[in-house]
Parts: sequence; structure tokens; C-alpha cells
Amino acid sequence: MAATNELLIQKVFQEMLKYKPSMQKMLIADDDEEEETKDPRLLGDLIIRNFPWPIGVELRRLFSASTRQLDRMRLDQIFKTIERTMQFISFLMICQLWKDIKDKNLVLSEGFKKEFGDRIMVLSMGNYTWLIRAIGTFMQEKNIPWFMPEMTENFDKKFYAALDFWVPERNEIGHFQINLTNEEIEKRCVEYEEKLSLILEKLAFIAKYKLVSVREIKVIRPKNQEARFNHLIDVLNSSDSGFKAQELEETKYAESNSVLLMKSLKTVDEYLNLSPLVIDTNSEVIDDKEKFDIKKDIFMYTKFRGDQIMYIGTEVTEKCDLRSLHNYANLVAQFKDMLATIGGA
Repeated sequence: MAATNELLIQKVFQEMLKYKPSMQKMLIADDDEEEETKDPRLLGDLIIRNFPWPIGVELRRLFSASTRQLDRMRLDQIFKTIERTMQFISFLMICQLWKDIKDKNLVLSEGFKKEFGDRIMVLSMGNYTWLIRAIGTFMQEKNIPWFMPEMTENFDKKFYAALDFWVPERNEIGHFQINLTNEEIEKRCVEYEEKLSLILEKLAFIAKYKLVSVREIKVIRPKNQEARFNHLIDVLNSSDSGFKAQELEETKYAESNSVLLMKSLKTVDEYLNLSPLVIDTNSEVIDDKEKFDIKKDIFMYTKFRGDQIMYIGTEVTEKCDLRSLHNYANLVAQFKDMLATIGGA
């Protein structure tokens, strides 16, 4: 692991240990020094595997050999990692607000609803910043507990200020500046690696939680016994795309064909449903010609136009038309419900 990543890795790993001490046990013992090694490559891999997949996959790219030089490729990947992180966090916050409005009869101002309705249609870096700050401020003012209570302490003024770094880096149509000298690129690589480090340190608590995809829920009902529900789930925290499948049998059931953020894999009692903003197509059966263009990936919502939800892949780089997904109509219905609940549309 090149020195360009080492300080970021050390800082983020130490913060993650505060919330998930078991990560320390994953380090390889050094027989000579009788202490755990601090090989940045090993620490980097642990960071990747303990962040949710949409963030972890970008960190995997950032830590790879191809992005170790202080050049345009590295700068672009730092930006991409920050943007994807902000996208994922804003989706967590939107889904909690959506749920809390329904469960707790929260009332949003007309200004908030209009702004949300406008911004959610086509997402950009500026919209992620607004969503994170606006929802965070609303929840704080109303004293509403977060699904992840660590957000109360970590989403402070310093964190919000770090999100505004991108403003001078975007031109009028929202693209990163491209006319930079090599010297300017080198300076930005250093400066924005520090910004990324701060953001990831503030989000280190996510290591406590698990991102999962519920493939299927089967009802088990023996004679004269209470029904139990067998959940087949994929854990979406991994350093590669071979997600780990698990079975979870409960007396309660979660929500099928959904991506959930869970507090524990031992119970489905506490979770946050991220659908339709985050979806998993890995379980889709390609049984029809119309589905040939579907790629297996974790997709993130990016825009809503003409009753069509558009997504961007986390590993797949080409555009994919996902309208032939078996649950696409449900995803659109969910999105419209979210829009009506938060945006008042």
C-alpha cells in the first residue's frame, strides 16, 4: 500500500476500532515482535470489508495499485469515493425520515418539502450535501433519535463543513474541474484525501452495522406450532463481489426483495429499509430476453424521469435499463410513496 493512503488508513481504522473492537482480532500476529502487525494493506482490506459495499468498493479502487500516484486518476477516485459516500449516507437519512414521518406523524415545512421534491429528481453532489445537512438539522431540532444513534455526535458542524469542499471544484454544469496543472492536481490529491479521511472518520461507526439484501423469505409452519420465517440474505459488506449468503430464522419477518441496514444479523427486529434508493439485482433470474441487459450489481438511485427510476451501478460502469426487473413496478410505487411522504408531491 503506497504512502499516499497510509495516513488515511491509519486514522480511519483507529476510529472504526472504537465502534467495532473485534476488528483488532482480525489482524495477523507477528511472531517476532509479539504484537499485531500494522501492515497498511491488511488494515485497508479490513476497512473495505467493514464499510457497506457502495463505500467499500470505491475504497478498494482508491487503495489499488493504479491510483497510488498523485495524478488525475487518483484525484478523480478521491472525488468519486467522497461522492458515493455522501450519496449512501443521504439515502440512509432519507429512508429514516420517510419511515419516521409515517410512524411518528412528523410535519415538514412546505419549504422543506418543495426543496426536497426538486432535489430528489436528479441527484448531484450539491443535492447530497443539502439532503444530509437539511435532514440532519431537522432531526436535531425535533430531537428525533437516529436509527444509528452515533450520528447525533458525529454529524456536527465540522462534518457538515467538510461536505462543502466540492463547491469550487465544480463548474456550472456540475462536472469536476478538468483544466488543472500537475502541481494543482498533486495539491488537491493531498488536500482532498484529508477531506475524505475526516468524512470516513465521522462515519466509522457504520462498521457496527450490516448491509444485507433479503433474497427470499420462506414461511415455516409445522402443525400446531407458531409460524417461523426463514430469511435468505446476502451480506453486502465484502472486499469482493462474492457476497456471503446466510439464513436467518425468526418469528418475525423483514421485507423481501429489499436492501436493509441491520443492527445485528441475529435478529430482524431493528433494520432500516433502503429500497428503492439502493437495490440488489444479484438474485434476479435472467429468464427472458428482455432481461438480457440486466447486470448483477448493487445499484444506487440517481434520477426519476417520466415514471422511470434510473440507477447507477457500484461495479457495473455502463448504463443499465432495469425496467424489466421482476419487482420494478414495486420500486416505482415505493419511490412515489417516498416522494408523496417527504416531498408532498
